[in-house]
Amino acid sequence: MRLWQKIFLTTLALMVLSTTLVSVLLLKTSRDALWQREGQRAVTQQRYLAGILRAGVVSRRLQLGLVQLEEDEARQTAVQVLSQQATDSYLSGIVLLDSAGAALYDSMPRGLSPLPVSEEDGPDATVYALRRGLDDDEQWCLVCAMPITLESVAFRLGAAYDVTSLQRELSAQAERTVLLCLGSSFAGAALLMVLVWFLLRPLAALDRSARRVASGRYSERLDESGSDELAALARDMNAMAQAVQDRVGQLEQVAEDRRVFIGNLAHEMKTPLTSILGFADLLYLPKEVSDADRVEYARVISEEAKRLKSLSGKLLELITLGSANIELAPAPLNEVVDEVAVSLRPVMEQSGLTLTCACPDVTVDMDRELFKSLLYNLLDNGRKASERGGTLELSANAGGGTVAILVRDHGRGIPQDEIGKVTQPFYMVDKSRARKAGGAGLGLALCREITDVHRGTMDIRSALGEGTLITLTFPVSAPQEGGEIHAER
Repeated sequence: MRLWQKIFLTTLALMVLSTTLVSVLLLKTSRDALWQREGQRAVTQQRYLAGILRAGVVSRRLQLGLVQLEEDEARQTAVQVLSQQATDSYLSGIVLLDSAGAALYDSMPRGLSPLPVSEEDGPDATVYALRRGLDDDEQWCLVCAMPITLESVAFRLGAAYDVTSLQRELSAQAERTVLLCLGSSFAGAALLMVLVWFLLRPLAALDRSARRVASGRYSERLDESGSDELAALARDMNAMAQAVQDRVGQLEQVAEDRRVFIGNLAHEMKTPLTSILGFADLLYLPKEVSDADRVEYARVISEEAKRLKSLSGKLLELITLGSANIELAPAPLNEVVDEVAVSLRPVMEQSGLTLTCACPDVTVDMDRELFKSLLYNLLDNGRKASERGGTLELSANAGGGTVAILVRDHGRGIPQDEIGKVTQPFYMVDKSRARKAGGAGLGLALCREITDVHRGTMDIRSALGEGTLITLTFPVSAPQEGGEIHAER
């Protein structure tokens, strides 16, 4: 069952139930009030009839000049007085019963008899009840009865009062109420149908949009106008669709990066392997190879093998960084910088470059070997981009709970539109010069991963012909009571 059907049927049932209950209560209240008023009228009429009967007996006693009438005389007088009372549209009949219950006078419609009344109820006690006559099924009467004493003789006086018109009016009123309830229910149902459709129309739009998003149209967005729950739901669904779209985009980018990574890896490994196989064949196939050619061929094979070794090492380090559980421990930054400077001194002298270092005495949480690899790769990239006689600068400054490490060269620089790509694996700005210098486009990608492992940031600024400035920012170590910091990747 659809939501709108549930809402419609539930609301309609509650509306019909409440309308019916209110109508029944109002009808019952009105009916009780009318019957109470009619009962009081019948009781008043009954007492008036009893007064006439007493007055007739007293008049008879005075006429005879007696102190008290005999019982037979009292009965005859009572019957004579009652026989003189004409019935009308309201008074349908009269009955007078003696103490034994025998009818002395009876003009009641067939099937109607007075209610039992005892003298214990009091001289003015009157009871009444609604009765239907046997001669006419449409006739309804209020049958009243009351005890009466005439000349010390106990009698019971009864009368029937026609209330057929009132009963018919009440029946018609009940029918009108039922028809009114049904009419109002149908009208309310129609109005409710329109109202439910209008209120749930945005939900139908949400459903259609959600289906389109589920079918792969992640750019689909819902209308967020309004401030009710549906608008909040639309905002949440838009946020969900945006998250799905971003995630799909990330997955597509990862798949594309992986494809490019594998292609570049195959290409980078193919070049040195081709050189190694080619020069190995030159050594193997000819019968005679001069010493100079043999030395040159061996040199090329050795350099290409070293290039493959460097490539495989960096690839392994780059891959393991993504899944390794790296343990960070506080270490003096100036000591690490000095160790890197010492290890790079022969390379810098061979390249005709000068390396200057300036570092304050601060402590950083690090994996010492990885951090040295980070600085080594950045300085080595600067060396490859610089001309002989140039200078490389490594400096650091601390403040605000962080330390910034700056690596600057004054070499060729990087074009502005390629700065965002240099940290991608195998990306090289100048492929011919990079390969000639022994690069494979993995250095800065590896530096980015190592920086992330150490919860740091890397900022690259460069201009063609002016060199490159790389800024690394790391949090300074906080005083700790033993234990190492684990950085899971």
